[in-house]
Amino acid sequence: LGLITILEACTSQKYINNYVLNNNTLTVRKSEFTAVNKKTPTELPFVMLKPEQSPFPIALYKDGDSNYNALFMQCTHQGCELNPYELMIVCPCHGAEFNTKGEVTQGPAEINLKSFITTHDHENIYIQLS
Repeated sequence: LGLITILEACTSQKYINNYVLNNNTLTVRKSEFTAVNKKTPTELPFVMLKPEQSPFPIALYKDGDSNYNALFMQCTHQGCELNPYELMIVCPCHGAEFNTKGEVTQGPAEINLKSFITTHDHENIYIQLS
């Protein structure tokens, strides 16, 4: 587990501002999951969004080719902001861990993360905030 955490620490977070908020729905282009390093495109496992009205960011994870998980980055243990990684989400305050679907994998948290309903079409992902 320690080795996974060290390896995942190298994962960079991509905050995106290129989204649309309309009627409590965030629209994110699927192309946001592609990063270009040294002219080579790379698929990112997740992107981060920080809507203006939200006290915490939202991590949008790509789960295979057709599923997306949108998770509120507030720990359900004592409310700390979470650190997302490629394969897990970790609370820096007390060490709780969650998988990329928001399910608790290690305490002290006992409640899964708040998640949002997501749908998608050929070009976009839609996150229902309410």
